[in-house]
Amino acid sequence: MGETIIGTDEAFKGDSFGGIVVAGVKADEKERQLLINLGVMDSKKLTDIKIGILAPRIMENFKWHAEVLLPEEYNKELEHNNLTVLLNKLHKKCYSRLQTPDSKHVVDKYPGCSVGDIAETKAESHYVEVAAASILARYLGLEQFKFLSKRAGFTIPKGSTHVTNALERLKREKQDFSMLTKLHFKNVSKIYK
Repeated sequence: MGETIIGTDEAFKGDSFGGIVVAGVKADEKERQLLINLGVMDSKKLTDIKIGILAPRIMENFKWHAEVLLPEEYNKELEHNNLTVLLNKLHKKCYSRLQTPDSKHVVDKYPGCSVGDIAETKAESHYVEVAAASILARYLGLEQFKFLSKRAGFTIPKGSTHVTNALERLKREKQDFSMLTKLHFKNVSKIYK
């Protein structure tokens, strides 16, 4: 594994609120070891506090790129494409921004994934670059949630199961759902329509 790897991963695609974030991190053999020494691992195994510590270190010391779509951008994209097409586009964009002639693209595989030299399920467990990308994607997604909470005037919930009260509040307050939520989610469209 002496080659340069660019790992990409996404965050918040299953959340009712927020848009989506896809991030990529590039590392060679030496940088790969530095990522391991930093304690980089799959973001799902880390607390948001730990992510808040690791992400700035990754951003300062490694080459990275992220595509961050706010809900209004996400919803516009989904008027013309489905989620799989959008994910393929964003992963490819992250890779192309970091690409060098000797680099390999490793993607955390999702349904319909058609990008990457290697597309592997749970890639963040086998490639530290994908783990680093998952940390950045989550960190930038959490930052977006803070911004959207200010926009909404209350703390918007993460996830998709315990969000009904927040969605009903948006409706009561006559807020613009397209600026805060994923309109194509069934639980969202049921309330805003």
